Amino acid sequence: VVPLGGDIQAAINAAVPGDTIVLEAGTTYRGPITLPLKSGDSYITIQSSRASEITGRVSPSQSSLLAKLRSNIVAEPVIKTAVGAHHYKLIGLDISTFAATDFIYDLVRLGSGDTNQSDLSAVPHHLTLDRLWIHGFDTQEVQRGVSLNTAETSIINSYISDIHSVDIEAQAICGWNGPGPYHI
Repeated sequence: VVPLGGDIQAAINAAVPGDTIVLEAGTTYRGPITLPLKSGDSYITIQSSRASEITGRVSPSQSSLLAKLRSNIVAEPVIKTAVGAHHYKLIGLDISTFAATDFIYDLVRLGSGDTNQSDLSAVPHHLTLDRLWIHGFDTQEVQRGVSLNTAETSIINSYISDIHSVDIEAQAICGWNGPGPYHI
């Protein structure tokens, strides 16, 4: 359990495959966070303390059941994967920036769209995003909700909103450098 004011990155770094990291619903945790490469093929789960109360697709009206992940590091995603990271489940999280004035490209960056991911061993895989609310603000420019450059990834029961821009294309989910398969 990561308490209010706790270090979520330290908890993730200390986790071993099979662990569940529980974040208190309604509590805001400061990012950005990186999902590191770990050995083993059991999932590390990062979830809200009230995730079991969310049935079906999450909606903004259920925000009190979600743990909040926020960041305002310029141009950095709130959550990203390290090269080759695998076997993570994110459940019952509200992912955004702190304010509409925060500059960000991708809220969640899974994998890489560049040459850092030029062979299959570098591609993150076995990732599940379940019952997440990924969103910008109505006046904020955000290029992507999820940058999806991975293998074997599921985005299920989630709600992605307020991903838009005036000068560039914007996508709720966009991938261009991963082999999939994707389950959305």
